[in-house]
Amino acid sequence: MEIGMGYNVLENREIIDLSPMLVPGKEKRRLTIRPFIAELDKTIMHEIDMMSHLGAHVEAPSHFKPEWPDITSLDIRSFYGEAVCVDLRYKKPREAILVSDLEKHVKNGDIVLLYSGIRGDEAPYISKEAAEWLSFHIKMLGIDDTINLEESYELMASHKHLLGKNIPIVEMLSNLDKVAGKRFIYIGLPLKIKGLDSSPIRAVAIL
Repeated sequence: MEIGMGYNVLENREIIDLSPMLVPGKEKRRLTIRPFIAELDKTIMHEIDMMSHLGAHVEAPSHFKPEWPDITSLDIRSFYGEAVCVDLRYKKPREAILVSDLEKHVKNGDIVLLYSGIRGDEAPYISKEAAEWLSFHIKMLGIDDTINLEESYELMASHKHLLGKNIPIVEMLSNLDKVAGKRFIYIGLPLKIKGLDSSPIRAVAIL
């Protein structure tokens, strides 16, 4: 196979790790690893017991409705590509994220990450109008703990509009302050396990 000029295209690019470190026994959700010795060759292996929504993870439509596609049913191209991290640090606590906050930054087919700098319950939230608008323009949405995904957990507008159009949602990213306001290549591939509603990922931004 002939290797083209693009072989070293990433050699001098900056790579930002967007996944938090997970420590067994220290997480709010279940994560344990158990070492054992493989019988065949006496090497060390691990059994892993964890929830599918732990650390940086990507949610499939079946997370919202079990009859919708699982993580392996989505096009793998949904999980990588041109991305923008919209810088929302001007937003106030519990302020709605509006279409007008997004439309000047987002191109059709983008992977869109959102960052506000306000963590926890006081973080700005995605309005139902913004969720619907995103569903017509993007191929994936990603957030960290500075964005509340839902305006109302009774309406579940973000889940309904995005997952309903087979647009995956990534949660619990990290280091978004390092890419806020920038464009880059995003990669965050899920495990290929049939039936999963969500999968842990190792997400990176390539600048």
